[in-house]
Amino acid sequence: MNRIAIIGGGPAGYVAAITAAQQDKEVILIVDGPLGGTCLNEGCMPTKSLLESADTYELVKSAGQMGIRIPSNSIEVDWEAVQERKNDVISKLVNGIQYLMSKNKIKVIQGRASFLTSNRLQIKNGNEHQEIDASKVIISTGSEPIPLPFAPFDGQWIIHSGQAMALPALPDSLLIIGGGVIGCEFASIYSRMGTKVTVIEMGEKLLPGEDDDISGFLHKELKSQGVTVHTSTSVKNINFTSRTVFLEKSDGKSEELQADYILVSIGRKPRVNGMGLEGNGIDFSRYGISVDDRMQTGNPSIYACGDVIGGIQLAHVAFHEGRVAALNACGQFAQVNYQAIPRCIYTSPEIASVGLTEKEARKKYGEIKVGEFSFSANGKAILSNKPVGKVKVLVNPQYNEILGFSIVGQHATELIGQGTVMLHAEITVDMMEELVAAHPTLSESIHEALLNVVGQAVHS
Repeated sequence: MNRIAIIGGGPAGYVAAITAAQQDKEVILIVDGPLGGTCLNEGCMPTKSLLESADTYELVKSAGQMGIRIPSNSIEVDWEAVQERKNDVISKLVNGIQYLMSKNKIKVIQGRASFLTSNRLQIKNGNEHQEIDASKVIISTGSEPIPLPFAPFDGQWIIHSGQAMALPALPDSLLIIGGGVIGCEFASIYSRMGTKVTVIEMGEKLLPGEDDDISGFLHKELKSQGVTVHTSTSVKNINFTSRTVFLEKSDGKSEELQADYILVSIGRKPRVNGMGLEGNGIDFSRYGISVDDRMQTGNPSIYACGDVIGGIQLAHVAFHEGRVAALNACGQFAQVNYQAIPRCIYTSPEIASVGLTEKEARKKYGEIKVGEFSFSANGKAILSNKPVGKVKVLVNPQYNEILGFSIVGQHATELIGQGTVMLHAEITVDMMEELVAAHPTLSESIHEALLNVVGQAVHS
């Protein structure tokens, strides 16, 4: 038998399926829901569609600054049209994956899979049951939102991110619990479309995983967009009858807030239950399935990848982990380079980083070099009327090794690709001194930040 079965059709699963098919394996993809998983249907892509609509609305409102006169009373958000466009984007992308399944001769089975043995799966779809055998199995069942322990999602008032992008109308007010990536992206969407947004973050700052200066830029910009941010604040209780949220600050002070919707964005948990993992040599916990650097579990016939293994829960990481899992399941050797994983936050302004943060770099290396360049000194940023933000590069002075990049500003999520290549190729800062960046472009800011490390920046 030369068959590979993959459980889950999200970014990790469908990429694993295509990769295995490219190795001339018979592939069965088992999906409990639409192809594309959370990312395509209620995560990355629909969120970014809403963000593009918010960006466009903001651009039109500021057209006067560019010499384009549009009557302000004629500018409005057509929420129904925004939703239609979002759904059209999802449909096109899902159809694209369906085409790829057909093109690569991958058999797709709808249903929920569970292990009978290491090489035999049971698939349930309603009242229909079937069993299949496979020489290797790849688990890529993804993750799901974590609810508050005292306030489960009801879809009416307490909502998760998937429900937040499909509201029947633009709410007047939205309270977001959790100031991480998801919470900040939704704050950026709704506040710019006219919703009164409040963000509650238990930590001392928004985006706890980023440096203080980077998260500080976003905090300032969200505030300018009308967002109220409460840091060092926790939710103590929720009253469903009065629709009131009770908060407690780190100094002991309390506060009560009300809103049309409460979006809980405190993280996601791997889907590991109900698959019969017990007794099959698979080590797992509520934090995910344990794998080695080849995505192999404790059972040599079973691999796992994507959000279900915990770790970095990003779609592009899942893509790569899916490919690595499939190649290894097909008898080849592949590993994931976790040192060069870009982290992207699609707020306004965008934030993107790769490698170590400044705090992490100083903790690991002690003294480091930091080069920065502000977009306020970049011609392209100025002429496009978006001079907010900067590029920051971190370097190990002993070997001139580039340790990390952080970018906050327009198109940061596109620009970070340059930093990712540098870290992946282990390029040193002195190798980049003679780089020629096109003018006028935002990319010039990356070169200037690199030159700033060695004290040769020209425009700052």
